[in-house]
Amino acid sequence: MLRRVKFWLAMGWLLCTLTLCSAAEDVPQFPPQLESYGDTPLPLMAKLRHRVAAEPLNLAATIIFGLAIIHTFLASKIMHVAHRWRDEHRAKVQQRDEIATKPYKDAVDEVSFKAEAAHFFGEVEAIFGIWVVPLLFAFLILKDWNTAQHYIGHKVRYTEPLFVVVIMTIAATRPILMAAQQAMQLVARIGGGTPAASWLAILTIGPLLGSFITEPGAMTISALLLARSFYEFQPPRMFAYATLGLLFVNISIGGTLTHFAAPPVLMVAGTWGWGTTHMLGVFGWKAATAVVASNLLYYAWFRKQFAALKPDEPPVTAEERWEERTDPVPAWITMIHSLFLGWTVFTAHHPALFVGGFLFFLAFASA
Repeated sequence: MLRRVKFWLAMGWLLCTLTLCSAAEDVPQFPPQLESYGDTPLPLMAKLRHRVAAEPLNLAATIIFGLAIIHTFLASKIMHVAHRWRDEHRAKVQQRDEIATKPYKDAVDEVSFKAEAAHFFGEVEAIFGIWVVPLLFAFLILKDWNTAQHYIGHKVRYTEPLFVVVIMTIAATRPILMAAQQAMQLVARIGGGTPAASWLAILTIGPLLGSFITEPGAMTISALLLARSFYEFQPPRMFAYATLGLLFVNISIGGTLTHFAAPPVLMVAGTWGWGTTHMLGVFGWKAATAVVASNLLYYAWFRKQFAALKPDEPPVTAEERWEERTDPVPAWITMIHSLFLGWTVFTAHHPALFVGGFLFFLAFASA
């Protein structure tokens, strides 16, 4: 019996190897080149029908993309259900523990699998990754595994998302945030250190940092500092959303002081020979002026709303949180964090280098 199992396992392995090798010799090209459709003169709807007929996977991928967007808008509802299931399960566990003790002294608290699964499906960061699974099934049904593997492994570039994950993680660390906060507080003191002065400092300096530590890094620092010095004091809803929109716009233009940080600039800087001097002289000063002008206009419009903020009183969500403690960070630790941040920006186009640096950063942070 064992010999038969070994024989069929060997035959299966041989067939799979031959199939993969033969498939590797002729890798289907997906997606097709746009010129290959030959539908340039067609109107939009006719062009879409033609491309679906020529490549049915276009329709499947579009439907999956649309479902992922719908899932994104439903994420908060799913998270609400997950929390309800979690609370119901905790109540049952507490009621049961009043009757019987845990079987082991060091046993972890029991959790609800369906609540944890729902929590995962409600995480905005995971949604598009989740919908890659149906996309792979669409590849297998309409194409084959080799096409899917070649598309995911060779056609799609992951440098930008990998970089965003690394730079945002380092930028969100306490030493970097404390250093940025102290620098902005120095500027805010010029305006008296009021909530309005802090608001202006963060929304001005933060976006301009995008020209040096990239836009994702600047967004992370600015958003987290606003959360501490503005949003925790429960500003009026319109003021809160207006500030968020202003931050998005400022970040989108704040990276144009240099030629190496903002992705839109990077796409053309090398081809057109733009350096930092050119960017600063042609675009940078205009972007900085726009950031300052926008902030002042918003400040003038919402100046009465600042009176509703009460920084001398503890915020609504105030509680002792380890990550937000205010004791100082040793200067040498801040310096090393800054060096890792600089290394990530310097090697932004080489994942092997910045991911490798990130592993060293994790080791340092753990130590």
